[in-house]
Amino acid sequence: MARMVVATPEYVKSKYNLKKIRDLENLVADIVSVNIPFNNPITGFCAFTHKAGIHAKAILANPSTYEILNPEDFGLSRYIHFANRLTGWNAIKSRVEQLNLTLTDNQIKEITTKIKQIGDIRPLNIDDVDSIIKNFHATVNNLELPEPEITLEGEISRKRQRTD
Repeated sequence: MARMVVATPEYVKSKYNLKKIRDLENLVADIVSVNIPFNNPITGFCAFTHKAGIHAKAILANPSTYEILNPEDFGLSRYIHFANRLTGWNAIKSRVEQLNLTLTDNQIKEITTKIKQIGDIRPLNIDDVDSIIKNFHATVNNLELPEPEITLEGEISRKRQRTD
């Protein structure tokens, strides 16, 4: 399918409903009781997931540098995985923008370093990263927001401010 889409994209798009491929794949997998591999071409989670620093930067600037297919043609989304030690500051900058926050490039580089340090110790999920970013944003902008306490066990709790 991928070869056909690359060779004659308009013909394939006019002949096939590409957005139904994942549904069809899931239907067949359910009927025959098999799991779909995460690294399956086109429809696997890894097909349009990117995480390395310079790689993620290139994807953000021009997705065709690393993707021969457009995930939207298949009803899928592109993911930039930024909660790991390979995270580059451009990926964090993209997430800051998605959260509608304003930080300078130097501030984003500083928070990226913190995320990488924690990512070296334990896995981070998107809520962890968002909490770190939001807390940093609140701190640099002198906003009243309880500081998240991120434990090595993977829990995030908010320190309560005492009101006497």
